[in-house]
Amino acid sequence: MAKLVGKMISLDDPSYRSFLELPKTETVSRLLLLVVGLGYGAISIASQASYISSFDSALLQNFLVPAIFILFGILTAFITKVGMAALLWAGSKALGGTAKYRAVSLVTPVALLPGLLGAPYLAGLGGGSVWVNLFLVAGIIWMYLVGVKIVQVVQGFSATKAYLSAGMAFLFLASIYYLVIPAS
Repeated sequence: MAKLVGKMISLDDPSYRSFLELPKTETVSRLLLLVVGLGYGAISIASQASYISSFDSALLQNFLVPAIFILFGILTAFITKVGMAALLWAGSKALGGTAKYRAVSLVTPVALLPGLLGAPYLAGLGGGSVWVNLFLVAGIIWMYLVGVKIVQVVQGFSATKAYLSAGMAFLFLASIYYLVIPAS
């Protein structure tokens, strides 16, 4: 199964079809989402290490507070999956896609995996170095390309239509980000 997910991450079309046809697709999708959630939790722990170490209790420092960050990481991954799947589905629906939201949602956790390349940026590591920014940009581009493959395979779109559909989803996401995050 890990090999199949690896092929999906490397943008191999047939692997997406194989993934959707497996009897354990739903289970693997949930496991991938859990991995992403653990990654988000680890990012939170890394970025808040000084805060976590400020607690006097060893139980709080070593278990409870990190566990809360992990739980919120898993919740964040779930919310991100729902939002990204909805955007990919809506973008493809606007261009005539007929697949249901559920089909897009099953494959969406694969698109979240490359986003973990942005972990150093999100954790505030590297002090704005070029490498940290490059990892972030690479992760976003890779997520976009995986989103394109998802739309292309699930909706049966041509490459052009899939790029346009995923582009609309990412443009909408970027505009929401721009509206919600205050300028620094």
